[in-house]
Formats: sequence, C-alpha cells, structure tokens
Amino acid sequence: MEKSMAGLKRGLALSTMAMTGAIAAVLAAAPVAAQPTPKEVLGHDVGEDYYLASYEDSVNYFHKLAATTDKMKMVTAGKTTQGRTYEYAIISSPENLAKWDATVAAHKRLATADGLDDAAAKALAKDSLIIVHIDGGLHAAEVSAHQSAMALAYKLVASPNDEEVQKILRNVIVVLWPTLNPDGMTMVVDWYRKQRGTQWETSAMPWLYQDYVGHDNNRDGYMLNMIESQNVFKAEQSYSPTIWYTHHQVAPFPARIWVPPFSDPMSSNISPYMRSWTTAIGVNMMNAFEERQMPGAIAQARFDNWYPGFLDYTHVFRHTISFFTEVAHSSATPKYYDPKKFPRNMQDMKAQVMYPSPWKGGWWHFADSIRYETVASMSVLDTAVRYRDVLLYNRYQAARDTISKGASGEGPYAWVIPGGQADAPEAASLAQKLIQQGVIVNRANAPVTLGGKPYPAGSWVIRMDQPYAGLVQELFERQKYPDAIMGGDGKPVDLPYDVTGWTLPLQFGVIAEPVTAKPAADAYAALTPVAEAREQGGVTGSGSTFLLSRKVNASFFAANEAAKRGAKIALTPDSIVLSGIGADAMAAIAAGSGATATATATAPQATAVKAARVGLYRPWGSNMDEGWTRWLLEQYQYGASSIRNEDMKKGGLSAKYDVIILPDLRGRDSLLNGLKPEDAPAGYTGGIGEEGAIALKKFVAEGGTLVTFNNAADAAIDLFALPVTNIVKNARSDEFFCSGALLQVKLATPSRATAGMPADPVVMFEKGPVFQPARGFKGNVLASYPTEGNPLLSGVLLHPEKLRGRAAALEVEYGKGRVFLYGFRPQWRGQTHGTYKMLFNLLFAYPDQEASTLKVTEEAGYR
Repeated sequence: MEKSMAGLKRGLALSTMAMTGAIAAVLAAAPVAAQPTPKEVLGHDVGEDYYLASYEDSVNYFHKLAATTDKMKMVTAGKTTQGRTYEYAIISSPENLAKWDATVAAHKRLATADGLDDAAAKALAKDSLIIVHIDGGLHAAEVSAHQSAMALAYKLVASPNDEEVQKILRNVIVVLWPTLNPDGMTMVVDWYRKQRGTQWETSAMPWLYQDYVGHDNNRDGYMLNMIESQNVFKAEQSYSPTIWYTHHQVAPFPARIWVPPFSDPMSSNISPYMRSWTTAIGVNMMNAFEERQMPGAIAQARFDNWYPGFLDYTHVFRHTISFFTEVAHSSATPKYYDPKKFPRNMQDMKAQVMYPSPWKGGWWHFADSIRYETVASMSVLDTAVRYRDVLLYNRYQAARDTISKGASGEGPYAWVIPGGQADAPEAASLAQKLIQQGVIVNRANAPVTLGGKPYPAGSWVIRMDQPYAGLVQELFERQKYPDAIMGGDGKPVDLPYDVTGWTLPLQFGVIAEPVTAKPAADAYAALTPVAEAREQGGVTGSGSTFLLSRKVNASFFAANEAAKRGAKIALTPDSIVLSGIGADAMAAIAAGSGATATATATAPQATAVKAARVGLYRPWGSNMDEGWTRWLLEQYQYGASSIRNEDMKKGGLSAKYDVIILPDLRGRDSLLNGLKPEDAPAGYTGGIGEEGAIALKKFVAEGGTLVTFNNAADAAIDLFALPVTNIVKNARSDEFFCSGALLQVKLATPSRATAGMPADPVVMFEKGPVFQPARGFKGNVLASYPTEGNPLLSGVLLHPEKLRGRAAALEVEYGKGRVFLYGFRPQWRGQTHGTYKMLFNLLFAYPDQEASTLKVTEEAGYR
C-alpha cells in the first residue's frame, strides 16, 4: 500500500509538471494582449486533469475569444435533437476572412470542375486560399477531442510571434467546430463531474450520448437520418472544405495516436488524389511527432475506410480529403500504464514500419492527449500551407476525372430508378438521399429510352458525367471485397472494421438499373433536374372507405396518423383499410406521407384491428439498436413506450402492452444481468433479472407478442427454452463469418408478418443467429435462406453452405402468444427500408393469433 501510494504521489507530481509543460507547449505564444486564455474564462486549463468543459462552456469560451480578435468569427448551423445551437468558428487573418465568400466560391468550382479547364483551374488554385475543416469529434465519450478544440482556437488567434501560426493565417481559412455532438458533449461532461471522486469516475455514461444512436452517429454519413447529420452536412456543403479532419479516441493500445494511412481495403470509387493525399497527410503527422520526440504514433492498424457511411468520411466523394485520428486515453483522469501489461506482441518495444517509435508506458495525463491532438492539427494545417495550390488543383483534377469517367462509359453512363415501382415513395426517398449529398438527380417528365431500354415517365435518372458520381456508384453497386486482401479460402486477411456490403437499392427494396450502353444524343431531353425527390401522395376515387397498399411503407405512417384522428383500421392481405375519417383529412394525410389512398364506396371484407400498444425494451448502457428502433417508431408515428428493467420486473405487462420489442443485445446474460456494479452506480446496474424474465414469459403466455432482433432472438431462445437451435452459435470466424452483408431470403407461406413483402427480400445480416426448428416446435417459418447457391448479394460471407435451407425468421408459439425471432435487424441503422414491414406488420393488435403451419415431431423434421 505504501509503495502504491508513493507511486501515486510521484504520478501526481509528474501530473503537475507534465500538465504545465504540455499546456505551455500547446498554448505557447508571445504576449497575448486581450485574448483570454481558457483558464481566464473557464477557471481551468485545457487538459487539466479531472476537468472537462461542457459544450456551453466551450462555446462561451469561443465567443469570448472571438470578441477580442479580428481573426475569428462565429457561425451558427442549426439545432440538435435536444435544442442546442450548433456553432463553429472561422479563423484566419482579417484580410482572408474578408475573402470568405470568394474562397468558398473557388472551392466549389474546383470541387465540381465548374466551367474550368486545366489552365484556368491551375490559376484559380494558385490564387485561392485553402479551407480546412477541423472538429472536436462526434463521439462525446472521446473527451480530449472536444476539449482540444479550445486549445487550438487559442493558439491560432493568440500567437502573433509564432511563424508557423502566421503562415497558417496567411494561407488557410480554418473552420473549427467545438464538437459535432453538442448534446453528447454536455451529457458526458455532466456525468463525469457527478462521478468524479467515486469508484465510477472513469465509467461510461449508461445511456446513449446522442439521443437515438450514440456511437452510430458516425454511421449516418450517407443516410443523414439524424438532424445532427443533416445540419453538419448542410454546413459542410456550404463551404466545401479541401480537407476534413475529425478527432477521435482511442488509439490501438499501447500506441498514443493512430494516424492515416488506413488499412486496406478502400474504395476504388474515391479519387486516387484523395487516397494519396490522405496517406501523405498521415505521414507528415508521423514526422511531426518524431520531430517533437513524441513517441507512439501508429498507422494502418485496425482502421479501414471501406464503409462509406462514416459521417467524418463521406465528404471524400465530394473530393474533400477526409480522415480522422485516434488519440489514446479517453478520460480526464490520469493513469499509469505498466509496460509489463502491454499486449505480449508489443512488449519488446521494437520499431515497425507503421509504428516507428513505440511508446514505452508510464503516466499519461489528460494534457498529453490534448498535446498530441494539437500537434496533429497543426501538422494538417502545415501540410495545407506547404501544398496549398497542389491540393486545390488536385481537387479539380478529381472532379474532372470523375466527370470524364462517367461520360466515357468507363463505368455506367447513368443509373435509373424506374417509375411505377411497388413502393414509389421509397424510390423517391432513395433519389432524395443522393440530392442531400449534392448529387444532381433528374426526373423523366415523359417516357425515355436510355441505353436501348425504355423507362416510364416519373423515373429518376442520375447521370454519371457529374463531379460526385463516385458516391452514386459507391452506394448503388454491389460490394465485393478486393481480391488482393482476400485469403486463399476467401476470408479477409484482416476482418473488417465495419460492415462489408450496403448497396442502397437492395436495402430500400427498390430497383435501380445501370445504363451501360451510351444513350442517344437527345436521350436526356426529357429529363428535368429536381431540387427535391418526393412522390406526391393523395386520394384517388370516391367513397368513405380508403385503401392503402401494404407494399408501401408510407401507408403505415398514414394509417397511424389517421388512427390518431379517430379512423378505424382493418386489414386485407394487400391493403390497410381505413374508415371513419373524412375525405379532406385523408387527403391531407396522404399528401403529407407520399402514400396514395384509393377511396371506395364499398368496403372490402377485412379483419378489424387496432393500433397495438407497443413497448420497447430500453436497457441501461449504450444500446444503439434500441435507439435506432425508437427513432424509427417515432418517424412512423408509433406511440411506443420505453420499458426499463424495473418496469419489466414489476410485471403486469399484458395490461399495458400488446407487443414488446427486444432490440439487438448480447444474449441472455446481457438481458438478465445488464451492467455490473463495478461498471455503473446503483440505479443503472442489472438487467431484467429473474423477476423480469418471469414477467416477460407470462406476457407472451397470456397472448402477447414478443418481437426480437438479431442476437436478442438468441437470448429469447435461451430464456424461453424455445425448441429452436442457433446453428452458428459460437462458430469461429473460419467456420462461419458475416459481419454485415446483404443476403437474399425466401418467404415461406403467406403470413401477417410478411404481408406486402416481395417473395425474395434482402436482409442485412450482421453477426446474427441462423435458426433450425427442433423437436416440439410449433409455429411458422417466415423466411429461409435458399436451399442452393449463395445468398450473398453484397459484401462478404464465409461458408454460405451453413445457411442453405435454414430459417432466417420464425414465429414460435408460446402459450397463447407468439415469439418472433428475426436473425437480422429489419430496421438496421435506419437503412433497411425494404424490411421495415416485417416490423410494422406486427404492430397491430390482431383479434387472434395466426395458425401455425409447422409442427416438428422429430429432431430432423425440418430442414
């Protein structure tokens, strides 16, 4: 004890010295005149151990700093989910700030090659300033990211005798965001302040640090589902930076900072200029750390940039060099790292090509993380200064070459989303996703023939001879891992960091076709560019009963809106039938939703139902699938209630709910036991426990419906002792592997759950279960994998034979109720629009249960 206390005292002494020295280095400047230091405003230094500034504190400091200098202006950029205002700073010399509009205009011209040839582009690049975006991150628990923004702001505006800074101010306009996640920043800081001094000081906040999606806020880059994503991208497209740099934590241990280049694979739809400059910037960073004798910089390890949906990365398809870094130690609490406890393969401290100066352990303080991030930021800005005109000209070349590729037919000449699809509003929604990304989308105002194939009026057409066409190809083509990084057995050499396939038309359940033959010269005459892609909903026919197609997702929104206004709901296999609502009200709902309602004077024979009382299990911890589900239910006007552990334990669930949803979670233990006492304070620990398990089983036995997603299905199999086997449970990656790919399934007999679905839908399979009904099974097989061939449509799947003929989704009898087991997430990240109906169809209160069509009496009775 005495020895450890002595070590702690030495550590705290070093803490003071390290903090003082590190902050002095970060904030070094000549006399700062009237510019306030962070300590003068916050009462604490940036990087001070045990202190974190909230978003409100940070923005207040930014404003105080801006008020004392002509080198900094503040800009607002919309609201967050919780109502905070996004703000960011523009920093440069006063002369450059006066040229902001002209600089932005130049950047947009270069990024799109608008009206430029090579000579004009070179001249424009030579004469223009360069815009560099740096932000304080979006994962709020990565706390040094959002704290270091204040240190960088101060350094840039209060260092008149620092020649490096002055070169930056003469050549660069820095767009500096305190954070991309204001709500999360304040929530995490509040949690840390509350727990400081307790045993949970370094514990993770036990709820999502973005109201709906937490860490997945950096998986929303091409969908832009979240209001935060929309506002950030709207701002980014308004100033079109040449470089986008986001701070993250944490580095692969024991490295102190991860920098580019990324690991393979990477997309060939990204301009090689963007790819090579990302590598060059990372190498320059590594050199900057070597120059300052700051060990521990590592590259390539762990992080690839295959998935295009990272919020800090999608900009690369607009020819913005986009990347991040990952600094060690995501806490304001210092820690001693014993080198004897390093991973065994890192204990010899031997240099590697991408880890040239291994860190040797010791005390690490918050100021160290701030110092590393500030040096990284300054290195990026220094690269922008040194290569300003080359970077800008290369950006033009990237746009020029992308346009040329689309015009020459090296890829498709265009993509068409044909008119007249079963779910026309979703087809429009797919086109709208591209418009939000700055892609030019046209609509055919008359029938059109492209590449020899006729398309009806109303088709959406995306020409590929445009500057951001690489993103269209990235989102519309089917993903295939490069052969160069696949092992001889078809297994990736390094398992992917995120999902491997995401083809949006497949996820949306929408047809999109490439035009591979050159269109006739006048083929595009019938096309009109649109600012918004939207299907015009409305009412056709006459009568007091209204029919909505069950093939259309928007119909469920319309039905819920109508029910709120007193409409009665009934169902046929093909339609949602509404009555008891006026024509004007129905017309307004249909127009707002994009759905088409058919009015009729004669009501069809239908089953009367009600909107179900829906409960969504909401465990403590960062369950992103719960958040995505909650968000989706809100978007479609389902009045779902959150069920906490204590609510489950109280029982009486049948009196409150008709349907309970279990989002994806880590199995039975996670459901029963939740967070451990050492991980969170009382009130946040534990799961539903045995009490909750008994109550949940009673709910189903009494006639309730339980819907389970992905690994929650596996938990339900164990908890309810269901006669179902997960045949890939505990399989090694060389036995079966699928970390996120699009697979085709086949629907079984018609079912309530799959009404409105095509016969062969596509599901996102991500490390989920695969089902085999066992002896004693009673229920229905809703969907199965094909009995022959490979169900893979996009991404990576190892050993597809494991899936052949197996069930992907089941309905299982349990007492008077039903348990629905989905071996995938039908609402995955708010992207899989094509399988939403597998959830929505279950959110009606039916008068009875559907009859079971499968009863297994022998062990091998189902295959």
